[in-house]
Amino acid sequence: MKTSRRDLLLSAGAGLAMAGPEGATPRRADAWTPKISENLNDVEPAALNWLAQVGCKYVIFQGTDSVDREKKGYWTAADVLRAKKNCEDAGLILESMMIPIDFYRQARLGKPGRDQEIENVRRTIRAAGEAGVPMMEWRFWPDFYWDARVGYYNTEGRGHSVYRSMDYSRVKDAPPFPEIGVVSEQEMWDRFLYFTKPIVEAAEQAHVRLSMHPCDPPAPVMRGVARIFHSTDGLRRFLQEVPSPASGITFCQGTITEMGVNVLEEIRYFATRGKINLVHFRAVRGRFPHYTEVFIDEGDIDMLDAMRTFKESGYSGPFVSDHTPRVEGDTPWGIIGRTYSHGYMNALVHAVNRLG
Repeated sequence: MKTSRRDLLLSAGAGLAMAGPEGATPRRADAWTPKISENLNDVEPAALNWLAQVGCKYVIFQGTDSVDREKKGYWTAADVLRAKKNCEDAGLILESMMIPIDFYRQARLGKPGRDQEIENVRRTIRAAGEAGVPMMEWRFWPDFYWDARVGYYNTEGRGHSVYRSMDYSRVKDAPPFPEIGVVSEQEMWDRFLYFTKPIVEAAEQAHVRLSMHPCDPPAPVMRGVARIFHSTDGLRRFLQEVPSPASGITFCQGTITEMGVNVLEEIRYFATRGKINLVHFRAVRGRFPHYTEVFIDEGDIDMLDAMRTFKESGYSGPFVSDHTPRVEGDTPWGIIGRTYSHGYMNALVHAVNRLG
């Protein structure tokens, strides 16, 4: 049953009435405690201190391009341990690291040199496992753009904030990227599986979980290239083609919403099978081919319903806010916007625990 905001407020008020003399209600011993986290662009003290200040214990290290300082094309355990030590010095736990997309460019393009890249990624996964990092996130599509080249543009939001919108009509007739060309669906699956099977094998051996992000924007074809993970059917096929306890998906709620599916049903499907390793808990209005990324409280999906569905489906892993509108005085990484999202997420977790 859908819970209205009025019901939520009444529940919160009742809780305060029953609280102790200082107005605080102790956390229940059986409370659901997912790993509220955040994507970080770096693991330097300023970013880590901010994360601790908003109440997080776990780090999702997304901006990992600088981890390989020597430009070897892979990580060693020493590379990973430098990042891990920074987190530990701040009292935080390094939960996940992104495999740099440039480590496997030739694999995404289906070109010679991909076998060496695969070995380098396998080596990187082993290094993460040796250093004690339990998860690695990754993506797989040839172009990796987030701007006008794939239909994105800025629009004005509430209070003159800046939203990011996508309109496929802006690029549907654009030519293929010269460096990529036209790629069929079958060719894209062939490239993907050629790369994926050996890296998943390495993850199993290293006791590392892999979390694969769906294509964003979720266009069936982007400038001549088939995007095989533009739908949840593609994600299902991936998990069937490469069955492994080491492999799962990043449930990017924004991207899944953009696909135009029943988001709550998709949460249940993947979470009850233990295949969600990471959640990007963000909101959008609209669906492909035209949508806008908005603040966490103004999207098309009731976020309380979504949070409760994650709990009921048995998911207790990390959540991050990910994309956020640009607000006045914010940093390039959107710290102010992400802080707003974190307050909202923490309140939703509290509400879900109170409502049962």
